[in-house]
Formats: sequence, structure tokens, C-alpha cells
Amino acid sequence: MAWAQESRRPFAEDEEAQTRLQRGISLYQQNQYAAALEALEPLVVHHPEQAVAYRMLGLCYLQLKQYQPAVTALRKAIELTRAQEKREDAVARLALGRALFLAGDPAAALPELEYAAQRPEADAATLTLLGYAYYRQGNEAAARKTLLQSVARDERQAEAWRLLAELDVQAVTATPDDPAAVKRAQSSIEKANRFEPAVATGLRGRLLVAQRQFARAIPELDRALMTQPDDAALVFALGLALSREGQLERAATTLTRAASLLPQEAGVWRELGYVHERAGRTEAAIAAYEKAAALTDGQDAFVTRALERLKTP
Repeated sequence: MAWAQESRRPFAEDEEAQTRLQRGISLYQQNQYAAALEALEPLVVHHPEQAVAYRMLGLCYLQLKQYQPAVTALRKAIELTRAQEKREDAVARLALGRALFLAGDPAAALPELEYAAQRPEADAATLTLLGYAYYRQGNEAAARKTLLQSVARDERQAEAWRLLAELDVQAVTATPDDPAAVKRAQSSIEKANRFEPAVATGLRGRLLVAQRQFARAIPELDRALMTQPDDAALVFALGLALSREGQLERAATTLTRAASLLPQEAGVWRELGYVHERAGRTEAAIAAYEKAAALTDGQDAFVTRALERLKTP
């Protein structure tokens, strides 16, 4: 407290401040992030011009999963470095990209991650994170390109292989009769299987659904859901496979679960309506179809025809 109450001295003359900074860095390197924060937080109050202190604060907050404080501290570090040293703080910008992405803002994270990925020292993990950010933004071409760069640099990037397999399964869903797309998906799933067998099982099941091999897909998806019970994509895929195999009661239960996980997904409600209609549950079918119609602004021709058919006396 005595130090904090002293009249301010330049950092170069403030031995207590310098000691605090070194202690904070040492504690961070020892993975003692909360203790490092205790040393560093008073320092930035007393010496708000110290970019390195803000950078270390941001890194500590990031490790502690306190993403918004991390964003604030890292932005301050970047701002101070630019003003004082006329350069970019590459470490802070990469950390800021990670913090923004993990805080749920991939759009804001992209420029920081793109900058970090262009640096000579950029590693495969940085490329994987950038690829994930592109994926979250719906830029599939950029995601694929970046993720392929990541695994070319380091084949052990499990998350990169998982995302590549996800992209490949989505491609087969869009073009199920493309043999090249199917082969590419099978290959990437096998790569993902080396690291995450349970995830690969689910992807394999979804690929079989995309290929309309519903009977083969069901056991794969059942196995995957044993370890990933709340994976919405898997639940929907299983419901779809059960529906197309005529297992209507189980399909209805599974698709109802999918609708609770994906309430804004029109395709789930449409398939649920289709199952109820075939099972003779007219009111339930109408309710599900009306959900689908509302989500598509009445532009789904299949749903429109179904509602006309069911509502006609």
C-alpha cells in the first residue's frame, strides 16, 4: 500500500514497479496466473504507460478464461506499443485474436489472427485457429485453405483434421453423388480418427446419411451419441436416418430432441412434420410444419404443399 500511495516516479527509477513486473512474468511462466495478476494489476494503475505489463495482464486473463478483461488489456498493450515503439506487438495481437474468438466474436478475431498467421514465426496452432475463425464466419474456402496449411506444417493438429472432415462431410451433403467429394471426406475422417475416434464415428455416420445409406448410418450415429449426447448435428442425422428407414416412433423422439437443440433449423421441423404425418398424427404434423414455414417465410414448397394437404377437409 505504501508503494501505491507514493508520488509517481518514472518506471526506470521505481524499483518496486520493476520487481513487480519481473515477479508477474516469473509467476506467469510458472503457470501461476492468479498470483501473477495480483502482482501486475497494481503496476498498471501506478504505471499505465507500461505496455509489457498490460500484455502480461492480458495473457494471464486469457489463461484464466476471463476473455473480456483479456481483450481490454491486450488492446491497451497493442495501442501503447504502437504509440511508443512504432511497431506491432505480435504476441499481444495473437493473444487478442484468441481472446476475441473464445469470447464468441470470430469476426473481430479475424484481422488479429490473419496478422499473426502471416508472421514468420506463426505455428500450426495459429493457422488452425485462423481456419476455425474462417469456418465460424462461413468462409469455407478460406477455412479449408488455412487448415490444409496447418496440417501440412504439423500433421498432429487434431482440431484442424476435425474441421477439415466437417467441411468435407458438408460438401458431400451438398453434392452426394460426387465420388471425389466422398473420397476426400472418407480420407479426412480417417485422419481425424487418429486423434478423436468418437468424433470420427459421428462424422462417418453423418457421411453415410449424406450418401443416403441410412441403415448403415444408424449404428454409427448411435455409437457416437453415447459419448456426445448433446451434439445437435448427430441427433438430427440420426433422426433423419431413422425417418428414412421407417422407424417412425424412434425418429419422432429423436427429431423432437433435435428440435430442442436446433430450434431455428427449419429442416429439423420439416422432417419432424414428415414423420408425424406418416405416423398419422395430423395435429402434431401441422404444428411442426408450421414451425418450418415460419422459419423459411413460407418459401419451402414441400412444407407449403404438406400444410395445404393436411388442412384440406
